[in-house]
Amino acid sequence: MVKKVQLSEKDFNILDALDRQEISTQRQLAENTGISLGQVNYVLRSLLEKGLVKIGNFKRSPHKIGYAYLLTPKGIEEKSRLTAKFVMKRLKEYNNLRDRLIERLSALESNDILRIIFVGPASMNDFVATIVKEKNLKLKLTGNGRTLDELTAWDPDSFDRVILFDGNMKHARKAADAANIPRNKLISLW
Repeated sequence: MVKKVQLSEKDFNILDALDRQEISTQRQLAENTGISLGQVNYVLRSLLEKGLVKIGNFKRSPHKIGYAYLLTPKGIEEKSRLTAKFVMKRLKEYNNLRDRLIERLSALESNDILRIIFVGPASMNDFVATIVKEKNLKLKLTGNGRTLDELTAWDPDSFDRVILFDGNMKHARKAADAANIPRNKLISLW
């Protein structure tokens, strides 16, 4: 019976970096993956032991021999398997997030809260706008901002609620007070 190799996301990141380009030092690998040099050393040793990576001689000169970390056929196979696993995981996370947003936005609509301002990352604002459009919700995004400091830009009568991506209500209440927005107009997305 062949023992199945258990690999982490860090393992995948290193395998992926080695698959994309020639890397000859652990420092390069750390820079390309965003993983600390110490962790790269640990993970790389594990990948070498498992036979997923090998060290290959790629350049000979009279003064120096150069090496590169290379994926083995087994490493390429494991990277492909991990890619599928992580894509499926991210797709599941996306669908769960989408379902939660649909539920939350539909609840707002059913309570006649129709004009909303979203405060949070631009990508989440786009996600909210896409769901409103796809589900034909009556909600109208009357504004959006990245930070609570931008609340001062809106007239409190121009919206029903401010939806906050970051659920830090204490900080939000202070910002709302500074912008003369009634606290009851603030709600957390989650």
